[in-house]
Amino acid sequence: MGNNYYDTMNIKRPFEVLNQTIDERYRKKGYRVIFVLYPDKEIYGITQKEHDEIIYTNIKFEEIVKNHIYPDELALIKKLNNVDKLVIGGYHAQDCCKRLGELALSYGINAIIDLDLTDLFFYLYRKENYFQIESYEPERFKNYMIEKSSRYGEEFAANLFNRTYSSVAYGFKNLEERQKK
Repeated sequence: MGNNYYDTMNIKRPFEVLNQTIDERYRKKGYRVIFVLYPDKEIYGITQKEHDEIIYTNIKFEEIVKNHIYPDELALIKKLNNVDKLVIGGYHAQDCCKRLGELALSYGINAIIDLDLTDLFFYLYRKENYFQIESYEPERFKNYMIEKSSRYGEEFAANLFNRTYSSVAYGFKNLEERQKK
């Protein structure tokens, strides 16, 4: 893959950055990479490596769209097999990722959502002053997002952030305690 992040129009190629980020942040640090897929969908844009795993939801994507139902998150957690730390990425940060993270936490799994690797990725990866391939830092994300909306006033920006990211699964509650783990 190399470091050929830019196309001929000098625009960063998102999937090359995404794949490199997953490698640097997780595979090279000894994490198992597990993809959760709908049985009627395939991985798109992410390169599956030899030791990566795939687990499937109990329902097809088509069913979710038609019937507005969710996969069985508990069944997914059980398929992870003795995970003690779970980092979640994917679509959507405010919905499926949050639901899975909250459930994992309720079962005693140290879970956090890497917000850089959710639906926010396609906005964030181009932000040279923010995005780091090697690491995700919740405090850095928080400061960036608050600063981004501070044109409406610092108090408004902080309140907006706290409302949007109030779930403990995002890792902003008790940040000091989580960093010790």
